Amino acid sequence: MKRKTFIYSEDKTQDFANIQIDSEKPLPNDFKFIKTNLIVRFLSWCFYYLLAVPILWLFSKIIYRTKIVNKKTIKKELKNTGYFIYSNHTLLADAWNHQVFTTFPRKAYIVSQTDTITKNKVLGEIVIALGAIPLPSNIKTAKNFLKALKTRLNQNRVIVICPEGTIWPYYTKQRPVREGSFKYPRTFNKPVVFACTTFRKPKGPFKNHRIPKVVIYLSNPIYPNRSSVEKIDEKRLQQLYTSFIEKCSSIDENYAYYDYISATEYKKKVEFMEDHYDEVEDSYLNDKTVELKIKEDN
Repeated sequence: MKRKTFIYSEDKTQDFANIQIDSEKPLPNDFKFIKTNLIVRFLSWCFYYLLAVPILWLFSKIIYRTKIVNKKTIKKELKNTGYFIYSNHTLLADAWNHQVFTTFPRKAYIVSQTDTITKNKVLGEIVIALGAIPLPSNIKTAKNFLKALKTRLNQNRVIVICPEGTIWPYYTKQRPVREGSFKYPRTFNKPVVFACTTFRKPKGPFKNHRIPKVVIYLSNPIYPNRSSVEKIDEKRLQQLYTSFIEKCSSIDENYAYYDYISATEYKKKVEFMEDHYDEVEDSYLNDKTVELKIKEDN
């Protein structure tokens, strides 16, 4: 398949998922993070477990050949508590991989962009049924957002957060995380699991027509520090997450399916050709002249 190249700015905040975000559509003040209607809840359960999960499981197994490392340890140690998963964001499939592979049959909820919910009412309801919890837009929705997280965690559910915030397809390095992403574990006193999605180079007779295999590494559970200074624990978790992503993504087997070039590096390459074109052209023409002379001699 054709290899792509992405050019990024130094702050590494672009979203390369080709998903347009309309930041001018906040959540309504009366937005219900948790549906209370019994019929709606039943239909959501049927949609999630009987339709969405089987289809997404089959899709990821066939297309990505997804594999989870350290899954048994997590299931054993955290079977009686809700917890957080903090994951790097390299695929649109990150939205469901943990739901269908890491936590199943326990439902996982994904903290998502608000626009995912507000852009289209019908699509928004589907995404909510799949487990999306949109980020709040103001103080009122923020309080209800935290209440929803608490409720789900007390139900022994799992909350998935991608602290990088944006998708960089098949990126194989650590990226900056959004400030404030690691506040929640301390607030709710719940354990954390870090997840790093990595890739393996396609093999076999159809390797040129397949995308990389997905291998997701899970850390052992990490518990929040009940220090009276909130920032200390927030920074500790952020540093541990960064170290884990760097360690997993730097393994030799991790395959860079796409190329990423900084805008500064790209500019240097462009400027080099602009500044040295005459020199390169002379060298090229001289080489061609030598080649012609050799052919004539033969």
